Amino acid sequence: MRYLFLLSGLIFSLSAYSQEIMPPQLPWDGKSQSLIVDKSNTWVTPFELSDGLESPTYEETKAWLEKLAQSWDKMEMISAGKSEQGRDIHLIIVSEDGEFSSEELSTSKKPLIFVQAGIHAGEIDGKDAGMMLLRDMAFGNKKDLLDAANILFIPILNVDGHERRSEYGRVNQRGPKEMGWRTNAQNLNLNRDFTKLETAGVQAVAEIINKYDPDLYIDVHVTDGADYQYDITYGFVETGGYSPAISAWLSTAFKPEVDEALQGMGHIPGPLLFAANGEDFSAGNVAFSFSPRFSHTYSDIRHMASILIENHSLKPFKQRVLGTYVFLEQAIRSLGTHFESLQKAVEEDQDQPKESIVVKYKFRDTPADSMKFLGVASTKVTSEITGADYVKWEGQPIEQLVPSILMDEPESSVPVPKAYWISAEWTEVIAKIKAHGIAVEELAEAKEIRLEYSKLTEYSMGNQPYEGEMRIRSFKKEEEYRSAKMPAGSIRIATDQALGELVVILGEPESVDSFFQWGYFNSVLSQTEYMERYIMEPLIAKMLTEDASLKAEFEAKKTAEPDFAKNPRAIYQWFYDKTPYFDQNWKVIPVGREW
Repeated sequence: MRYLFLLSGLIFSLSAYSQEIMPPQLPWDGKSQSLIVDKSNTWVTPFELSDGLESPTYEETKAWLEKLAQSWDKMEMISAGKSEQGRDIHLIIVSEDGEFSSEELSTSKKPLIFVQAGIHAGEIDGKDAGMMLLRDMAFGNKKDLLDAANILFIPILNVDGHERRSEYGRVNQRGPKEMGWRTNAQNLNLNRDFTKLETAGVQAVAEIINKYDPDLYIDVHVTDGADYQYDITYGFVETGGYSPAISAWLSTAFKPEVDEALQGMGHIPGPLLFAANGEDFSAGNVAFSFSPRFSHTYSDIRHMASILIENHSLKPFKQRVLGTYVFLEQAIRSLGTHFESLQKAVEEDQDQPKESIVVKYKFRDTPADSMKFLGVASTKVTSEITGADYVKWEGQPIEQLVPSILMDEPESSVPVPKAYWISAEWTEVIAKIKAHGIAVEELAEAKEIRLEYSKLTEYSMGNQPYEGEMRIRSFKKEEEYRSAKMPAGSIRIATDQALGELVVILGEPESVDSFFQWGYFNSVLSQTEYMERYIMEPLIAKMLTEDASLKAEFEAKKTAEPDFAKNPRAIYQWFYDKTPYFDQNWKVIPVGREW
């Protein structure tokens, strides 16, 4: 009992101390605080009742939104799917004319914006901002927003992680008081799942995108990392992506208006920020080229405008939520104003030629430019505990000129075949392809077709699981043609379709987000048939007697490779590979190309 008392006292003291160990807080008194309603307001949110310190539980959020939907005929609340622990993933639909079906919204002449919060459940700012904005659209002074766009809103995507809440979720984040967990109940990171579609949350997102066809997709996060003055940082694929026309629209039509709105309400917007040296920004800011396993790059390859918001974790929860509100309000207005030009950009990107596709980008040889950076002063301190240096933030605003390091140079491209074929037995992969909304032709009866396949000559595996999968780390391959017998249920995936680039990214081994590199074909790496030595010896002797050219090849290989000549196992394997008994499917990636 005494032990429990001491433990509870320690937990209490750690909780009280957690904010004290953070860097000094920059002062803030933004105009967006006027968005907070009085606590006597019928539709005050739990966030506002707590003076901007707390975020409601899953059940509290559900109850508040259900009550709003029952009181406002322009809003509907449905389940977009079930989490791994059986919770509903709620989808809010808002429409001026009260039309809520996917058929009506996907074909409406009015743009559709899709906002998602809580993919990392501790980073929950978007939920509370969205609740306030919905309230003001229903019963406040923001009713005109429905003239600009229809709205889809997921308040909590990672609902199971959201309920793994405590005061100890993110030590480097200023609130809310209790916050959820980054990963889902299976410890999978939803924002690494947009190509492999293993989590219930991202499966629900893919279904929403396929059914409703939104025009703008916004994913709300909170950062980790360094200190700086910016409170609302956000980004999109500006260069080195698959939708250059959409990127130009986001840069020229969308971003200036959003930045102006944020600045006007007392916030400091900035780009996505990643310190080149991993500590401070003295060595520059890195603009990474993320692969399509992430939300905004997945959207880019689908030719859908998308924004990744990363609010600054060292800013107070209240400040971050209010900044998100301002961002979302202006995003709706800007989408409505510039919808026609966005539609033209989407058409332009969808009509791009697909002779080859970049599957990997690298850093430029030199920084693209320098950027004016609104930083915070810091010093390097030598730890008395470890002896290593670390950065100590001092809470004083500074301005710096830092290099902008871009990762947008194509490193590896692949030619695009007419189609890919996958045999019926690969049911999990086929199901994922369909879940992406990719068009396929499914065989009603068996068919034999000549296709090109990749066969591995070398490979190595990752030394530990990543997101639950044993990934391929490196490999070499060669191409070969073969006649493939495709049973009924096999699929042909044409690349001449709206999601053609995504098809290539999933199908080509060189792509870091291919089904091959994610490990979905690892079973082909196992050799299951073999020959005993007492069989191989007379068989090899017969082969050498009957084939002089084979004998010459064998002698030349022994001369050129002394290690081979001294390795009986390698010699047996070399001959076995040349027999008709050898497994012709071993190490062959089961994705056929039709040229």
